[in-house]
Amino acid sequence: MDEKGAILEKIDHIGIVVKDLDKAIRVFSEALGLTVRTIQVLEEYQAKIAFLPIGESFIELCQPIGPGEDQDFLTEHGEGLQHICFEVKNIDKTLEEIGRKVELRDKKPRLGAEGSRIAFLDPQSVFNIEIELAERKKS
Repeated sequence: MDEKGAILEKIDHIGIVVKDLDKAIRVFSEALGLTVRTIQVLEEYQAKIAFLPIGESFIELCQPIGPGEDQDFLTEHGEGLQHICFEVKNIDKTLEEIGRKVELRDKKPRLGAEGSRIAFLDPQSVFNIEIELAERKKS
């Protein structure tokens, strides 16, 4: 925490589930002027993702490639905004601090995209918002 008591550093990314990643990339590139930084297949999450920078944050486009959370979201809700991710300096300490105040889906961090360490809060504890925390891999 900083001197003002902030636990979260910034918005890291906004996750959007899509049916067709190539089509979504075209729309975000051609219509909105964003460019792709990385495209990555995450087998453990059965998703193909693209990160598009916008300011200090990213849009994360997620296409399910098999059963998993993204496919469940797509089936239940259709395409659209799935989650917001906040960057934190130390995810272990952040989970300990936040876990005293709200329920955690992930009690321990797991591996995320681009070598990050991630964890999710229980949406029921935070007004049905899917919130991800990410500690970015140090370069």
